[in-house]
Amino acid sequence: MRALVTLFLVTVTVLVQATVVNRLPFEWGPGPDLVLAAVVAVALTTGPAAAAVCGFAAGLAMDVLPPAEHPMGRYTLVLCVAAYLISLLHSNAGLGGGSGARVSRWAAVGVTAVASVGVGLGYALVGMIMGDAHITVSAVASNVGIGTLLTTLFGPLVLLPILWARTLLAEDEYATIQGPTSVGGW
Repeated sequence: MRALVTLFLVTVTVLVQATVVNRLPFEWGPGPDLVLAAVVAVALTTGPAAAAVCGFAAGLAMDVLPPAEHPMGRYTLVLCVAAYLISLLHSNAGLGGGSGARVSRWAAVGVTAVASVGVGLGYALVGMIMGDAHITVSAVASNVGIGTLLTTLFGPLVLLPILWARTLLAEDEYATIQGPTSVGGW
């Protein structure tokens, strides 16, 4: 059930990002990255492999859906790596990781802000390696700064409901059947 609800929420986020947010004419540059916020929520509540799959799928959807104006796979790579690293760092930080770990709202917003900077810089680095002529230091600084600010401000609209749903639907990882030989058994 948890996986289906997560799939639904991330899919809705991808569609809203592609059909509404990415089509708004922001004069100052990029808009908020709601897909990143959704992937961060999943990465903070699951293991690294599942987080990477979520980042890959969401990134691929954003690469394929119009109005994508970049080579296919660029956002997929960056979002997949970001999701994997967030989940790996979270699970190794002594916070428990996995599906049962609780994450504070403020920590999740902070992780989203840091991830936004990392994804923006990673996206620019991949573009630079691929020979994108539009990448300049001032353009990267401006786009990463504005994108991070907007993602941090509007990301919680997606981040918090997904965290809430995943926490509410968390399965117990250590369900056991007690019998006469177990400590708490019959």
